[in-house]
Amino acid sequence: MKLLTPGPVQIPKEVLEAYGKQPLFHKLQEFKDVFRDVLEKLSKAVLGTPIVLPGTGTLAVDTMVYNYINPGEKVIALTYGEFGDRLIESLESRGARVFKLSIGIGKVPPPDMVEDLGRRLGDVVAIALVHNETGAGCVNRYLNRLRDVASSLGALLLVDSVSGVPAEPIKCRVDVVATASHKAFLAPPGGAILFINTEPRAKYSVPRSMNLIKFLERVKEFETPYTPPINVVYGLSTSLDYILGMGLENYHEVHRVRAEYLYSNLRLTPVAESSCRSYTVTAFYTSSAKEIVDMLRGYGYVIASGVGSIKDMSIRIGVMGDVSIDDLKVVTELVNEYVVK
Repeated sequence: MKLLTPGPVQIPKEVLEAYGKQPLFHKLQEFKDVFRDVLEKLSKAVLGTPIVLPGTGTLAVDTMVYNYINPGEKVIALTYGEFGDRLIESLESRGARVFKLSIGIGKVPPPDMVEDLGRRLGDVVAIALVHNETGAGCVNRYLNRLRDVASSLGALLLVDSVSGVPAEPIKCRVDVVATASHKAFLAPPGGAILFINTEPRAKYSVPRSMNLIKFLERVKEFETPYTPPINVVYGLSTSLDYILGMGLENYHEVHRVRAEYLYSNLRLTPVAESSCRSYTVTAFYTSSAKEIVDMLRGYGYVIASGVGSIKDMSIRIGVMGDVSIDDLKVVTELVNEYVVK
């Protein structure tokens, strides 16, 4: 089977080999050396102090929310798909006063609209958003401007980029970026990753497993307060060599070319507007979602059906991982043949 999914992705063979090693005791200097190497590589991929926790992208997002938001505080949350809605759910579970901003699935609200809402509300502590919306194949490319909007409001910019970085790059320094190991970082699942540019500000208690202050205290010594995802760290060491060796701009371009091939050749309508279509996860409307997923599985290609309110009327094709244009050509031909029947 070849995975063309939103994640986990088709992992390169050399990364799997690195992941499969005997896990070292994490207090040994030998592991600290590997961990330091991975942290240094991560800091080259995204601006900020990298923190690696055992867990998923969902845990990374929840960790971001609980360390930076207190109950009762005002937060503007942008949503253009299922994972934006899940971010709102996380904020509400923390007790935040969430002001949802949406203009529809696959449509990104412009920064001026965000700023206007912030001015009218007053006392906004954070703008929270999904950088790359995995459910709608939609990316927010306004982060530079939104950082300035947040700064003018005296607010934080909290970003879920679980299916974004480093293939959909974040070039500016934002307060917190939450992501994971198993998508564009090309490693197995199990690593929740955050990039920190602002000290945690939670006044209310945070579960020990996600207390970033404890992690920040130990990361200076290339340690973690609890057992890290050891084998994921091994995998990241190899996958980051591949990504950084290619160069971040080239890595982004490879994904752009793959995604644009699908957007240009599939006889289906993309979910996202043309100005904000993702280059890591593509999403298309279809009345035959289940049938197309099942048909491709029969030919050895695994794609994903939709999620949320468009679950039964869309498909998602990921272009991250060990995927070639030839794979995408085969998938495109099969889908187009099915659509025109």
